[in-house]
Amino acid sequence: MEVHHHAHTARKKWTHYFWEFLMLFLAVFCGFLAENQREHFVEHQREKKYAASLLEDLKKDTVDLSADIPFWKDYLEKIDTLRQEIQKPASQRNDLLLYKCARYMRAYENFAYHDRTIVQLKNSGNFRLIRNTLLSDSLIDYEASIRSVLHDQEMQSNVIWQNLNFLQDQLINSSLYNYSKFGNTSTLDSAALKNPDIIKIREGKEEVLFEYFNRLEYYKQINKYRYHTNIELLKMATNLIQMIKKEYHFK
Repeated sequence: MEVHHHAHTARKKWTHYFWEFLMLFLAVFCGFLAENQREHFVEHQREKKYAASLLEDLKKDTVDLSADIPFWKDYLEKIDTLRQEIQKPASQRNDLLLYKCARYMRAYENFAYHDRTIVQLKNSGNFRLIRNTLLSDSLIDYEASIRSVLHDQEMQSNVIWQNLNFLQDQLINSSLYNYSKFGNTSTLDSAALKNPDIIKIREGKEEVLFEYFNRLEYYKQINKYRYHTNIELLKMATNLIQMIKKEYHFK
């Protein structure tokens, strides 16, 4: 009967296990660093995409605000002129000027907020991607000014505008309102010369005229606030555009 002797292998030193552990740790750690770096790179690319989209939205906002500001400036001047003419005795009124200003009251503008990107950032929880705190805070302030301040002013203005036009329909014949565009009144002038009575305020409507006169003042004050809010928003949007360009090196 043969007896088999087991071969004895030399025991490994503790340093061998230490180096094995160290190599394994380094492999895992380096993998973690690489994955972390990759995530940072992906998030930075997403942040830059959102920033480019925000930039486009803000540019559109500035175009609309730049159009709204002169519109409301002219509008406020028309209200002043209209009220001044109404205050005069009927025999001293410039009926054609009054009619032109009253016709302008039919016009109306609301600011079209381009919020597609900021809504995406908020709904997806990606607002954290905007790492520049000053920029993210400025964006929040800008949106709050539009949604809470401007929109509230627009809602109030719209209610008064509808009431104002209801009163105006009782005072003024609208037959010539659409004779020409607001910038060109030669056709209106010609039509008014042929039939001057059509542009006069209807007689026997003193109470309606008095209410209309007072509503115009209220309407003016609300739209005066809107006008100044639009100016402030344009400044904010322009400043945000510069901040985004500087932060993300956009041209």
